[in-house]
Amino acid sequence: MKNKTIFFGNGLNYLSDNSIGWKDLLKAMMNGNKFEINLLPNIMAYERIRLNWNKIEKEKHLKTEISELLKNQPTNKYYRKLLQTECENFITTNYDYALNKAFSKLSNKNKIYDINSEELYSIRRKTDLIDKNWKINSRIWNIHGEINNPKSIMLGLNHYNGSIAKIGAYLKGTYDFRHKGQTEKVKPIEEKLEMNKFDNYSWIELFFNSNVHIAGFGFDFSEIDLWWVLTKRARLNENSLISNKIFYYTKPIEEVEEEYIEIEKRKRELLKSFKVIVIDISTLNGYPKFWDNIIQTINTSN
Repeated sequence: MKNKTIFFGNGLNYLSDNSIGWKDLLKAMMNGNKFEINLLPNIMAYERIRLNWNKIEKEKHLKTEISELLKNQPTNKYYRKLLQTECENFITTNYDYALNKAFSKLSNKNKIYDINSEELYSIRRKTDLIDKNWKINSRIWNIHGEINNPKSIMLGLNHYNGSIAKIGAYLKGTYDFRHKGQTEKVKPIEEKLEMNKFDNYSWIELFFNSNVHIAGFGFDFSEIDLWWVLTKRARLNENSLISNKIFYYTKPIEEVEEEYIEIEKRKRELLKSFKVIVIDISTLNGYPKFWDNIIQTINTSN
C-alpha cells in the first residue's frame, strides 16, 4: 500500500483572504443574464451560462475568464499543514495553484515541475514538488484542469463525459498515449490489483492502491467522473480485490443547512454503499478548527 493520498476541493480556499467560491465564480460568468443557481448542479449551471453567451468561441472566452479570476488565488497556512502530513500524493479538483504556492514558501530552494502533455483532459496531469535535496517531496494531480491551460478547465457536460470515457479506458486497459517517443499502453485495473503492480501514470490508480482522505469537497452528484470511479471500485470490492480505504470528511447532519439536509442524507447513504468511510467533524468551533481536526485525524490514521 502506498502512502496516504489527500483529495481536497475548494473548501480549503475559504480559509484564504479574498478567496473565490464556486457560486461566486458562476455568478461572475453570467454576463448580465442572472438566474438562481441554488440547488442547481454546477455543471448544469455552467451549461446554462454558456448558452447565454453570444461570443464566438464562447467556451474559450469563458474558460479564459475563469483563469483570470483565479490566477491570484492566495494560499494559506492550512495548505502548509497539508504538506506537512508528508503525503506522497495530493489530488485536487481546484484549478489554482494554492498548494504549489505554499510549497514554494516553505523554502526558496524548493522546485516545482509541471509534467504534462495533455491539452484537454487531465488523466495524467501532474506536478512534482521537488525539495532542496532534489527529491520528489510529493505530487499534485489537478484532475479537473489548471488555469495555466484554460482549455483543460473541466466544466460542462461535454468535458465531463469526455473525461469519463478516458477514465473508463484507463481502468479497462484500452488507454494509450505517447511517452518518451513511444506508445504506452496500460493494463486493466483488475490485473494491476491482482499483481499489486501499478504504472503510476494517473491519479485514477490512487483510488485503488492508496488510502484516500477527501476533505473540503462537497461531492455534488454532478461530479459524475468521481462517482464513476467510486462505482468501479465498489464493484471490484465485491470480488475482494480492494484493500485500500477511502475516507470522506464532512460536518454532521445536524449542522447542515435545512434546505440541504435530505440531499446530504442521500449522499451519505450512497457513499457508504460504495464502501466510503464517512467521518463527521464539527464546524461549531469555527472553520479553521474544523480543518485542524481533519488534518489531525489524517495524521493519526493508519
